[in-house]
Amino acid sequence: MAKRAQFKVVYLGRSSRRAKGFVPGVDGDALELLENDWDDYGNRTSFGTICRIGGEEVELGAIKLMVDGQDTTATYLDKLRKDGWDGEFPIPKGDYISVPNEITFYEQLVAQIELDGAKRVAKVLRDASYLVNIEEDARAIAQIDTSPFRKSLQRERGGVKSFLDGWKLFARQAMDVMDLGFQFRDVFGEVSTLELHFAAKGLLPRDVNVLIGPNGSGKSQLLHQIVQDWLGDTDEERDTGFIEKPNLSQLVVVSYSPFEQFPVDLRGVKKQDQDAYRYFGFRGRSTPQPGTKRLGGIRLTHEAPKRNAATSLLDCLSDDKRYRSLPGWPQKLKTMERVLRTAFDFDFAAVTVETPKLDPKRYYLDHDYVDQKIIEDDDLLNDRHLIAIDAASVNDLVIDTIREDLVASEGVTFVKDKRPIELSSGQKLFSFIVVNILGAIRRDSLILIDEPELFLHPTLEIRFIGMLKRILQHFNSKALMATHSVVTVREVPSDCVHVFERTDAGLVVKRPPFETFGGDIQRITSYVFGDNATSKPYEGWIREQLEELGDADALIAALGEELNEELIVQIRAMDNG
Repeated sequence: MAKRAQFKVVYLGRSSRRAKGFVPGVDGDALELLENDWDDYGNRTSFGTICRIGGEEVELGAIKLMVDGQDTTATYLDKLRKDGWDGEFPIPKGDYISVPNEITFYEQLVAQIELDGAKRVAKVLRDASYLVNIEEDARAIAQIDTSPFRKSLQRERGGVKSFLDGWKLFARQAMDVMDLGFQFRDVFGEVSTLELHFAAKGLLPRDVNVLIGPNGSGKSQLLHQIVQDWLGDTDEERDTGFIEKPNLSQLVVVSYSPFEQFPVDLRGVKKQDQDAYRYFGFRGRSTPQPGTKRLGGIRLTHEAPKRNAATSLLDCLSDDKRYRSLPGWPQKLKTMERVLRTAFDFDFAAVTVETPKLDPKRYYLDHDYVDQKIIEDDDLLNDRHLIAIDAASVNDLVIDTIREDLVASEGVTFVKDKRPIELSSGQKLFSFIVVNILGAIRRDSLILIDEPELFLHPTLEIRFIGMLKRILQHFNSKALMATHSVVTVREVPSDCVHVFERTDAGLVVKRPPFETFGGDIQRITSYVFGDNATSKPYEGWIREQLEELGDADALIAALGEELNEELIVQIRAMDNG
């Protein structure tokens, strides 16, 4: 473990030449800031980073650093170097403040150089969250109230999360997702408020909130508004949106309705962090024409879940490699294996690669895995092969070449006893959804799921809820589901159930006056959909038979063995009432 005094933070100028894993001109462990030209409304504060600790590169991500009175931070730092500054932080002149683009920036440093070492880095970089909340630094408090801080350092959702919660890492406090208030334009055009309860208030789990109500009450419309607010500028004032900035790191949408119109990605949106929003459904972008800068068009395709799952499985591998040093990192591949094995049995998941001549060295550092982890599938073309992507092989898999040779259209294949297993279409989609969520999810994410009952039959729907809760728990994340399914409602506490009801006075959002967790399906149905007041076809048939036969006894006798106890009770009740 590196000692605190050995670790340096440096800026070596725009002309710094960097080799992979090497910080030039600096002895020992170091973090170098690398200028880039990203423009936030006239403020250029962004820096990439390269970090070396113990001779190995640690991927920390980008950081934004603002100097008072300077539009372009790198230009100011270059001038200081020209005037004699050696580039080692702290900066000798000027008030400055910084915010990392990801909450994991300092988490990884704590894992590598311990808490005191990470604190020193936060101090020399003048991390806004640390200075404002831990040290109550007057200069930092003044700087966070400026336009450049809001428009640049707080433009990205990851930066907002880092500022809101970063200090908790140093104070050894939990970074749980807080309760969220959201104002939205309802189906009547009025502004309504939704209070999402995620914070623990007792023993019952509050990781999922549910929107339920009849068609046309505005549930999916609300999800779309949450997405639009998330994608908008964090500094923009609106009459709708999150009431306070949410301490979320990411928004993930899962919607397999053929009619939904969620944005499919952030391409074309001027955001550095293109993964702060992820979408999984039946829509995706077509491949643009070679040589053109235009974005591919958005099209509906049933191949999208397969393609997404293949790349998402590799994203799981990539994240497990990047964050493996973090204490408590839940390991995405291990989580995927544990979760899906509750639904079906398999040894490992695999992706398809295409190469004219199979060379195991392209994919594995340890060639002892070859016999077990490269699978021949008779249904594949001769130059295609299945490569196992499993938790046991994280350190041995060469992800860059697997991505290069990946045939994403083949999706993810599950293997048992060295043979691909056959899954039903429902199981395939179900497994793809789990892999996609895991590939995308960050800690402290919010997952929006629109009407899961449209693409999962009831048995898989129940399993999906259970698996979703496991994933959320592992990644300290939350979910909001729009649904018509009372099965889902029975899985969450009543203060997390939001019943949408259209009335003559407008939209009413209410909560059940009884506990729904583990509750009675009929009672929930009656409350949500007014089941008691709705005439059912079988009741009409009973009335007709009672009128024709005269009374309940005659109808019961006529039905004979076709009766059940519930129907007898219903017939007598209707005859008496």
